[in-house]
Amino acid sequence: MGEFSRSHLLTVTWWVCVVFVVLVVLTAALLVVLRLSLDAIEERRQRRATAVRDLLFTHLMGEPDEAEEARRTLKSWRGRRWDFAEQQAFLLLPKLRGDIRAALVELLRERGALHHALAQLGSWSAVHRCRGAFGVGVLGGEEHVESLVPLLQDATFLVRRVTVRALGNLGSGAAVAPLLRTTGDEQRLSRDLVYALHRIGSEAAPDLRAELEAALAGDSEGRHPDIAARALGLVEDLGAVPLLLRVVPSALDAPTRLAAAEALGRIGSPEAIPVLAQALFDDTPSVRQEATRALGVMGSPLASEPLLDLVETNDPIVSREAADALRALGTHGLTLLRGSTSPYSVEAVALADLEGAR
Repeated sequence: MGEFSRSHLLTVTWWVCVVFVVLVVLTAALLVVLRLSLDAIEERRQRRATAVRDLLFTHLMGEPDEAEEARRTLKSWRGRRWDFAEQQAFLLLPKLRGDIRAALVELLRERGALHHALAQLGSWSAVHRCRGAFGVGVLGGEEHVESLVPLLQDATFLVRRVTVRALGNLGSGAAVAPLLRTTGDEQRLSRDLVYALHRIGSEAAPDLRAELEAALAGDSEGRHPDIAARALGLVEDLGAVPLLLRVVPSALDAPTRLAAAEALGRIGSPEAIPVLAQALFDDTPSVRQEATRALGVMGSPLASEPLLDLVETNDPIVSREAADALRALGTHGLTLLRGSTSPYSVEAVALADLEGAR
């Protein structure tokens, strides 16, 4: 009986091993087939994408008869075929400029891509909402600002980020207040917010100045004067200079005063030199550093003596910035640096000599 049980057990074990091996082989074969199938699908998709892009480029840059034929072909596509072509067109847009980009935008608008993008804004899918916001930002106008604003409070971060940039691409001053109020507190979106305000340009200036004025008046609740100051510098708003001059020596926080100093350096108004020179001795190192950099960018010899004093300080970051600023002043600044024993002066002179030897 015992021998029978052992024999039976060995038989069962053998068949279990056989089944296991077969399953392993089948699984491996299935994975290979699946991988080959996916590779084939991707290869076909790439070939299809290449053909569509070639057709789009022919429409945009081909000879007149070829371009017209490509345009007729593209306009004849419907359903999924056009949806795929639309996706390829949107992928191309960031790489195009000028008349070629305008022609592709015109084609997309004619084919209803803007309407499609607007419809996607209300989709349950975050991916579709992102695509919709991007499409509206590329194809829409200032009349579509209100369509995008609700997505600034979307539950998905990526949707909020794409929407901030899309509002910037629309270039409308009407987007400034919603952008500041809705996304100004979100640190992850700070760079995107500054990008958007920069893209809006001079139309953003009135609201940005109002943001700074309110902060100076003591109304700082929910305000973002540091972002406003930085953006005013990026759009080089000359009208903001008197306001920025008040901000640098004010009691506002260091990030705002730093941003104001940076903005004055970008704008380059000579009126800013005395205020920036005074800021070289601000209590906050980061503000001193930014004022030093701004004076260097402006290249004013009037700041040379205060800059030389900073080179001799014990603050390595500020000293190096001051030495670089003096080097940027040219012959006059280098003369002062050569008379200094600071290691940062020696470093700046050596860099200048290397640049002159090239």
